[in-house]
Amino acid sequence: MSANFYARIAHTLRNQPAQTLLTWPAAAPGEAAPSEVTSDRTPAAETYSGADIAAFVAEIRQRLTAAGVRPGQRVLLLVPVSYELVGALLGVLAHGAVAVLPPARATARQLLGLARRGDVVAALVPRQPGFGLALLARCFGLRLVPARRPAPGSIPPNLEQAPQPVPPTQPALITHTSGSTGAPKQIVRTHQVLGAQSAVLAAIFPPGPGQRDFPLFPNVLLHNLATGTASVLPQVSWADISAFDPALVVAQLLREQVHTLTGNAFYFQRLLPVLSQQPGGLPTVQALGVGGSPVPEWLVHALQAVFPNATVYVIYGSSEAEPIAVRPLGPVPANPALGYLVGPVHSSLELRLEPLGELTLPGDARAEVGEILVRGPHVASPAPGGWLRTGDFGYLRADGQLCLTGRQGNETIRHGTQHYQLEHVLQHLPGVERVAARPGATGFAVHIQGTAAEAAVRTALALHFPAAACTAVHFRAHLPVDARHHSKIRYSELP
Repeated sequence: MSANFYARIAHTLRNQPAQTLLTWPAAAPGEAAPSEVTSDRTPAAETYSGADIAAFVAEIRQRLTAAGVRPGQRVLLLVPVSYELVGALLGVLAHGAVAVLPPARATARQLLGLARRGDVVAALVPRQPGFGLALLARCFGLRLVPARRPAPGSIPPNLEQAPQPVPPTQPALITHTSGSTGAPKQIVRTHQVLGAQSAVLAAIFPPGPGQRDFPLFPNVLLHNLATGTASVLPQVSWADISAFDPALVVAQLLREQVHTLTGNAFYFQRLLPVLSQQPGGLPTVQALGVGGSPVPEWLVHALQAVFPNATVYVIYGSSEAEPIAVRPLGPVPANPALGYLVGPVHSSLELRLEPLGELTLPGDARAEVGEILVRGPHVASPAPGGWLRTGDFGYLRADGQLCLTGRQGNETIRHGTQHYQLEHVLQHLPGVERVAARPGATGFAVHIQGTAAEAAVRTALALHFPAAACTAVHFRAHLPVDARHHSKIRYSELP
């Protein structure tokens, strides 16, 4: 098969032209006109077959060719999360160019800086630019290319054009981290890495015949299209996922009869009260994955109750290495005082812990903790074949399973303990919505968002940790979190 990752997707589109591969909500919550909303308040969805997507990709390739974009050149995708963004991304990959996705909520100045520093030659935009805007962009060396979908019924003449050949080590996709521990960093995935990531996911979660997946974030679409899995996108505004209506999303789940779904802790915590009201749960769901941020133990066990026929997985990884470890949920909950148990490291990866110090665990056990470094075929490391510093801290249990105990910038050990351990224990306390622990000179200052009493907080901690571990408890109306997952605490912004 071609080294161009898009060749895998082209195979799906060619062999499944009539199958609906993508179901997309017509509008985000609160954005649909009344005439577009059905009686159950759910905006009508749009569906796209393999042939529809192939035609869109061919259209984008024609426009890139007309704009003079050559294989290997970088193209900035200034298109909101939408079907148009999917078509634009696939078109750039098929053309052999490099797709650049900007950081979440980037300002105009940041976008201009990204274009200048990143050797970007063109930008895909939602609509045909006016003459003045196009001329201004040209002054900065940018060609603006509209990412409009083709007219209904139109079939570009080069629909069957093969993907542009590329070296396997050529960058395919450049994205950015969430910036939860500082400024967003660039992540460069080559065609080889994209292929390896998809192969690992397919091996861990083999796609089934007629499978319908319900992914929270659209980046899963690349993998689904490569494996021929149909994707149903949830009714969520990706401009601000914190504003979604759980009732609308659960109504989708019931209506669409999906088999698998993935999301982060914030998303599933919002869904859980509505899911719990469904008699018998959702029996059609066969597998469910939770990741993107530390996953509380209570949450995955609560999800198991509402998805009775599903295997529930805790997924640990990063944008550069997805996944690093996967843990199928067992019947016995893990002790939250140990940190976040994420399972065995994937067999294709090498893992190294850069030593930080020693933890004292429940039962007077001890563990050497360090920063987690990984390398392997599906890791987008800064140097080819080099180690990736994840910024996460943890330790390996005797059975080879990985526990996460801290995050870069907040990793200081106090009384044999790191901050994730305290936070995970308190996440099981009624009245705690969010929690953050920051190490000070002698112990941790604990910040609580919620209604729990200070006495209950201190009692819960005293059951697992030395009395001196908690030096102060502060109650906050809100704790700062990242814009993408709404789950990762921004420790540097704590008051």
